Amino acid sequence: MKFRRFPLEATLVTLGLLALFLSPARAQRANQQTSSEPMPTIVRKAGGVLAGSAVTRVEPIYPPLAKAAGVSGAVVVEVTIDTQGGVISARAISGHPLLKEAAETAARGWKFSPTTLSGVAVKVIGTLTFNFQSDTPVRVADESDETDIEEAKKFVEANPYSAEAHSALGEAYADEKQYEEAIGAFKQALRLKPDYEKACLDLGTAYNRSERYDEEISVYKDSLVYHPNSMDVLERLANALGERKRYPEAVDIQKLIVQQKPEDAEAHYSLGWFYYNCKRIDETLAEYSLAVHINPNLAAAYHSIGWVNYELKRYDAAIAAYTRAVTIEPQYHQSARVYRELGAVYAELKRYDEATQAVRRALELNPRDPDAYLTLGWIYHDLNRFDEAVEVYKKLLEMTPGAVNALQSLADVYGHLNRFAEAEKVYREAIRLEPDIGESYLGLAGALYMQQKTNEAESALRQGAQLAPKNINMHMALASFLTHQGKRVEAEAEYRKVLQAEPNNPMALNNIGYSMVERGEKLEEAREMIQRAVDAQPGNGYHLDSLGWAYFKLGKLDEAERCLNQAAQINSSSATVQEHLGALYERKGKTAEARAAWLKALSLSSDREQVARLNTKLATGDKKSEEKKPQKK
Repeated sequence: MKFRRFPLEATLVTLGLLALFLSPARAQRANQQTSSEPMPTIVRKAGGVLAGSAVTRVEPIYPPLAKAAGVSGAVVVEVTIDTQGGVISARAISGHPLLKEAAETAARGWKFSPTTLSGVAVKVIGTLTFNFQSDTPVRVADESDETDIEEAKKFVEANPYSAEAHSALGEAYADEKQYEEAIGAFKQALRLKPDYEKACLDLGTAYNRSERYDEEISVYKDSLVYHPNSMDVLERLANALGERKRYPEAVDIQKLIVQQKPEDAEAHYSLGWFYYNCKRIDETLAEYSLAVHINPNLAAAYHSIGWVNYELKRYDAAIAAYTRAVTIEPQYHQSARVYRELGAVYAELKRYDEATQAVRRALELNPRDPDAYLTLGWIYHDLNRFDEAVEVYKKLLEMTPGAVNALQSLADVYGHLNRFAEAEKVYREAIRLEPDIGESYLGLAGALYMQQKTNEAESALRQGAQLAPKNINMHMALASFLTHQGKRVEAEAEYRKVLQAEPNNPMALNNIGYSMVERGEKLEEAREMIQRAVDAQPGNGYHLDSLGWAYFKLGKLDEAERCLNQAAQINSSSATVQEHLGALYERKGKTAEARAAWLKALSLSSDREQVARLNTKLATGDKKSEEKKPQKK
């Protein structure tokens, strides 16, 4: 018997080619989820950069006692700024004691432009420097001020063993963005005074600005020897570890912060975020829940609770958390994103009216959110409202020309509308813009095949598999296509690539095993592979048919009959299963049952080779029956 051949449409749908061609919106959902992971909650800015983003400045009042005493100089105040740009804490970290309180009071009155990271508003830590001079009005140093590096150098020359002098020189260099020189000065300050916390923090910032992140982390770790309970060092270290994706270490540091600040909701929230990135989901949810217990108005925590439950497919819990996030006053700055994700949850539950309303609300809040358009498009896709989906994707492309994910989604919908030439054109445009995305070739292959451009479809699949060697769907689709083309050796090679990545992939196991059975090679090994496929998908009629055929080749006819009958019950319209049953009955000497099975296979088959083969078997069986009849005398 020849190598198994299924109708290409059925095979490719099973293996993922046309399934992805007709439903790339599903793949798009996964992309959206990746982009919706919870974001870091705090970033650092250099002093000059921070001051440059101020929208409201308050000058400090020169304390009369300090002025009378002739006290002057700079005071550095570290501030923490919330997501709205307001100062929520201010602490003087250097300067004369008589000047610190005035500097802190002034710093609390500053207002800044909100800072966003990947579109998400975040908190900011930075420093403001206030210069008190007894004979001049108080001024605030900002990025536009010329830092007197030469004066700082003279101060160092006059005080070579002063850690403070070297630190001041480092600040002067840092303000001018001369970070390598700043690093040298801060390191010298720490050699002279290893427990100098401010120099440590400034050195860490300089390393960060120089993108020397591992050295930044090392500096903070070294400082913990001298300041094991310093919140400044701990928080910067946790944040730096998170930025480097060293999440297990970040968890350990954040736990120390939580121990010192057990009633700080945001400390628990940050710990939850680190747990999330360690895939410790139970602990993630526990910390997020603690955060909202401490602060019932922490919308970001409800948002993250919703997201985690969405990932866990706990849709009711996700809806409850998302709904709470968008009902907190004042309005959560990520409400548009929450409504978009809420729409996705409703869509998973097939509550499409609510899904549509939620996504439209997201677009009201953020009319330029591409993910919201994509989500609305696949909701229409699921509703088979393909014309409306086309309009949504076209609108998105007008807003963001060249968005490849939008092009892929539009091409997918054209496929559902049987507008394959247009789908081909759009996929080719996606490939022109980003030729390294394998999925575009997968969709293109489907569009080409449906136009009977077989050779071009094969070429597209090969290009996609070459560009995305780790993409399982690509290799599965190419293997399926090659199988249909009769290129058995190449097909099996593709299936083996799948097994390298997924050793228990049932389809690859089944098809390699069946190929070996057809060639009569290593039959017991082939049967074991097919058995693994059946164990993974016990209700798959194709796998049961393959297993039955392996038993047949091994001469284990009772086992073969059991498997083939199960396959026939599941796949009642499969001509191949009936053909196999006919061969089994013939071997068992059940001529009538064999003929009945072959006749049924003939009625189900549209494959010319199989039809010819079945007619030959039926004719041969009839001839044998005639020969067995007693001759008339």
